[in-house]
Amino acid sequence: MKKLTMVIAVVVLAVAGGLGYGWWGRPVAEVFAVLRGPAVSAVYGTVKVQPAVRMLVRSRNAGTVRLSQTSEGTEIVAGMDVKEGWTLARIENPELDRELVKVEADLKAADEKGRLGPPSVQLLKTAEAALGRLEKLAQLNNAPASEVERARNEVKALQERVKSEQVDIDRGLTVLREQAGGLRDRKARCDVKSPMDGVLAAVNVVSGDLVPENAPLFLVCTRNYYLEGQVNEEDVGLLKKQMKALVRLYSFQQKDFSAVLTDIIPSGENQRYVVRLSFEAPPENLMAGMTGEMNIILGQRAGALVIPTRALMSDRVFVVNGGAIEPRTVKTGLRSLERTEVVEGLKEGDLVVVADHDAFRVGQWVRPILVNR
Repeated sequence: MKKLTMVIAVVVLAVAGGLGYGWWGRPVAEVFAVLRGPAVSAVYGTVKVQPAVRMLVRSRNAGTVRLSQTSEGTEIVAGMDVKEGWTLARIENPELDRELVKVEADLKAADEKGRLGPPSVQLLKTAEAALGRLEKLAQLNNAPASEVERARNEVKALQERVKSEQVDIDRGLTVLREQAGGLRDRKARCDVKSPMDGVLAAVNVVSGDLVPENAPLFLVCTRNYYLEGQVNEEDVGLLKKQMKALVRLYSFQQKDFSAVLTDIIPSGENQRYVVRLSFEAPPENLMAGMTGEMNIILGQRAGALVIPTRALMSDRVFVVNGGAIEPRTVKTGLRSLERTEVVEGLKEGDLVVVADHDAFRVGQWVRPILVNR
């Protein structure tokens, strides 16, 4: 009796071991249990945060740059807030300073000379007095007519000379005033100012740098941002303004943000099209240059049967039924990069294979591992 019991125990253990080996020896199939949830059809794209307005501040004079200092006594740096009209830097140009000093001195001297009048004014007054005396004598027949005529001609010549000298004086003053004004404007342009309120996004120079005219010194951006997205050519025709979108930025990976499609740029490059979106509620600490991904929603339905999009093989899926691989033809509805609605071919709870489809064959026994999260 004991011997029979021992034999039965050995047989049971052998069968159990065989069954266990058969189960654990099967290849693993990652499966997803079909469930009900929201189905969304969306266009996928990448996004980058851009400032609403950006202005490149260039030098308007050549010279040596001296960056402005903050109230703490340190030089300005990228990332600080600035106000319109703030001086960001000053450009030193000794040659311009010397030229301005010289022209202003010349202008002062010319002004003083202009107040004295033309050099020939005194000669003209003397000639006019002599002519007056001769004309009185001629009336008394005490002066020859030829002398009177000669005196008149001399007065006319001096009048023309005085007029010409005055023109030269006025012209010289005008030229010097224009030169001085131009140099003062150039001197004023040595102060590099912020063109608007915003944030100093880039500082491209350090104090002591020698820069030419029109060199890019600073980038000033507003703190109002929009999203610049890129979508594939085959998707852009599905988009319309005011469509909703879900955005996930890599800097805020645990949260999705709502946005609205505002613009579709009609020119594409490398089969990619640019779109613009605005945040409905932008996150705090948003910064220009942040990147992420988006789904622009074309349609959505609640309570639909959904499976991972990666489970699809065209219009078929693999289902694990009773431990074996079984092919199913399905009809799909709304679709996004991650989830697809199944209209026909599956029911809630079916286990669909989501990975390594090429590793399995129809009827193959597998060990399903559920990956629903």
